[in-house]
Amino acid sequence: MRKYNRRRRNEAIETIVGFDSVSLLLNRDFRRHETMAVKRFGIKVGRYSGILLLTALAGPLHASPDSRAEKSGPEIKPTPNIVNQANAPLSSIMQVRLRDTYIPKFENLKGQGNIFSVDVTMPLPAYRLLPIRHLTRLSMPAVVTTPDGHTGFGDLRFLDLAVVQDKEHFLWGVGPVLVLPTANDRRFGQGKWQVGPSGGFAVSGNRWLLGVLVQNPISCGGDADLPSVNSMVLQPFVSYDFGRGWFIRSQPQLYFDWKKGDRIYPVDIGVGRTFKIGPQVVSCYIQPYWNFSSKGNPPRNGIVAGITFLYPSFWKKITKVRGRN
Repeated sequence: MRKYNRRRRNEAIETIVGFDSVSLLLNRDFRRHETMAVKRFGIKVGRYSGILLLTALAGPLHASPDSRAEKSGPEIKPTPNIVNQANAPLSSIMQVRLRDTYIPKFENLKGQGNIFSVDVTMPLPAYRLLPIRHLTRLSMPAVVTTPDGHTGFGDLRFLDLAVVQDKEHFLWGVGPVLVLPTANDRRFGQGKWQVGPSGGFAVSGNRWLLGVLVQNPISCGGDADLPSVNSMVLQPFVSYDFGRGWFIRSQPQLYFDWKKGDRIYPVDIGVGRTFKIGPQVVSCYIQPYWNFSSKGNPPRNGIVAGITFLYPSFWKKITKVRGRN
């Protein structure tokens, strides 16, 4: 019975890996030696992130016009392009994204899960060794909490798409995806160096954005005691800007494990707002999801909360500094 329960926990953790699009949790040892303070930390992040996000969304709404003028000057309405960039998985604007995924229930498994991650999207313009433009994203799982309460740091994932075609309302690119086994314990990572293909496209209108991003990392080295990895994450995305920065979005991450046959088919819907705090562009959203069809022991449902800091003038400032030097 213990071996059976442990196997079910392993399967559940492996499906979290693909669902959050970051290879985070592959458990092989569920020893309970962390303190209760450490165990509770990850879950608290998930519970309180929604409250913090709602506060961030409501703040600009409830502030009086006078107070907003005193603190940040005249209100600047976010353009649809900025809203689209904030909701694109990869962006042509530098962004720092804080994202928390709280998982209250799993299929056939007791316990809760939580992943707090930091993503940095960095566009690289065509320059010298890079003859074409690149869109990159570094995903850093800072706090990962497994269903049995252990907390640690997960594996890093780096995605790089070379923009093959970039028209006014259409873009597509291809490139590699890399996974680095940086987890501080086997519980929180897959223990494998991984590399594989990735690609995506995006179509945008005045107020809407839609597209697909696909990644398929394959293990090529690492801990010999851990199983090899070959899984795909297919992420369709769509968003619509209602004006004044308010938007709805959907970015379900379909997960396919080619080795074990596990799969996840989620459905999600989110709402958020892009606004300015002084000169800083900020975007916040909250996005629940449900799994209607799956294999293995995936999350039944969960909620994702995110806060993004956008820097549209990043490369312009870098160019000015280079020019002065």
